Amino acid sequence: MNNQEFNNVRERKNENSVHNKLISTIKAVIVEKETQAKSEKEKIASVLSDILCLGKESVYRRLRGEVRFSFEEVALISRTLSFSVDNIIGAQANEKAIFEINNIDALQINPAYKKRLENHIKIIKKINKDKNSHLKCAYSNLPFFFYLHYDNLAKFKMFKNAYQINKSHPLPFKEFVIEKELVNIQKLFVSEMRKIRHSSIIISQDIFTSIIREINYFYNLNLLDDDDLLTLKEELHSLRDELYSYAVSGQYGNDTEIYLYLSNVDIEASYLLIEGDGISQAHLAIYGINGIDSQNKNIRDVHNEWIESLKRYSTLITFGGEIQRHKFFKEQKNIINTLLS
Repeated sequence: MNNQEFNNVRERKNENSVHNKLISTIKAVIVEKETQAKSEKEKIASVLSDILCLGKESVYRRLRGEVRFSFEEVALISRTLSFSVDNIIGAQANEKAIFEINNIDALQINPAYKKRLENHIKIIKKINKDKNSHLKCAYSNLPFFFYLHYDNLAKFKMFKNAYQINKSHPLPFKEFVIEKELVNIQKLFVSEMRKIRHSSIIISQDIFTSIIREINYFYNLNLLDDDDLLTLKEELHSLRDELYSYAVSGQYGNDTEIYLYLSNVDIEASYLLIEGDGISQAHLAIYGINGIDSQNKNIRDVHNEWIESLKRYSTLITFGGEIQRHKFFKEQKNIINTLLS
């Protein structure tokens, strides 16, 4: 056998190995999720047929390996069923990982953002089946799961993102419309995040300073008026009071645990890691309200190590750090009061 023949055989073996791993993963996920009284074969074919909009026979040919799944089909299946393709395709080296870019189309911001949140909710609900689910994060600005249930603060963040990306003439804040269905999805997302059993949250000492700066900027552009500022100011005070209550009680009011840390160094970016029920989802916040996600084990380990390292430079203000906690929240109150003053 010459080198070319050897390489051809090796490539076929690798293709078969990847295909077998993919089929095994799909079967495991579907069998776990589906509760209908069907055979395993029928369940898998039915779900894949719905996902790919293919006939049953086309699906069976793919399952038998007679026709290969396309890259687009694999991406759609993994996204719908919430599993990572990293290990399946062999991206196991430390320097390789697959990320999903959650970039929202500014021209279709309502349906695009709604779809993204719905996908996140599916993953979080699965994670919350685990009684030992974990959230670890470090935020350089206001964590989105702290403000999304505030109608105007959530709207402002989307407004800012649309203004920055959209090249058309900007609408005033009052005319920027967030659909009621999206508002409800945002609140459902916050509700699910609060069901995570153990949360370690590191926040920057500038989390309110940055959003105050942004609000003032749009006010000076005459895109916000005095009434808008007053409404946002009231919601920021409510949010500040809410965060203070979490720092004191260490819970959302249910059987969860929250540990709030105040960073003593600058946090360069915002990192989030949620784990439970065999799932690890890492998130890196970039491009405004957008971000990139990965379920790669190496990315999970890097995220975890970095967040844990930031704890060493942070003060725990839950069940302790009373002096620093009091000082921080008093400063935030004064910062918020600079609006319309």
